[in-house]
Amino acid sequence: MSARQDLIKKLADDPGAIVEQIAKEFSVTTRDVVEAMPEGMRSFGPGTAFVDVMKDIGDWGGVTVIVHTDDGIMEFTGPVPAGEIGRGYYNIPGSTGFHGHLRHERCSGMAFVERPFMGRLSASILFFNVDGGIMFKVFVGRDEKRELKTDQLEKFRALGKKLAAA
Repeated sequence: MSARQDLIKKLADDPGAIVEQIAKEFSVTTRDVVEAMPEGMRSFGPGTAFVDVMKDIGDWGGVTVIVHTDDGIMEFTGPVPAGEIGRGYYNIPGSTGFHGHLRHERCSGMAFVERPFMGRLSASILFFNVDGGIMFKVFVGRDEKRELKTDQLEKFRALGKKLAAA
């Protein structure tokens, strides 16, 4: 079996595997890992849709944003305000909650991923940089029963479908 086939088999056998760990194990980019996931679990949109996607997420309410590096995993749960372009960044306003400056032009694409994770369905948008790494992830929020918020899941699916068709 080829290395690619081994990767595909690994993800078929363990669809909830942590993308970053699999990338290291197989010496590939995180984007390569997501591309090897079963087709029904992921779809892709272009990096040029970054601003539109972030503005859409700004209307979803509380989500979880994750930045996963070799040094740790940082999580923020709450609303992500819609931002605007200025001085070469996508600027998210605020002085508390989620805010900052994102290098939107480094986004080469995004994946809309629905898969099991730790015994529950998860739905996330993975923003890829030009190096094939993940800039950050935005997860559909959960309700008080830890189930995905239905309204956000509908918006997530509609956005993913729209971008995959483009």
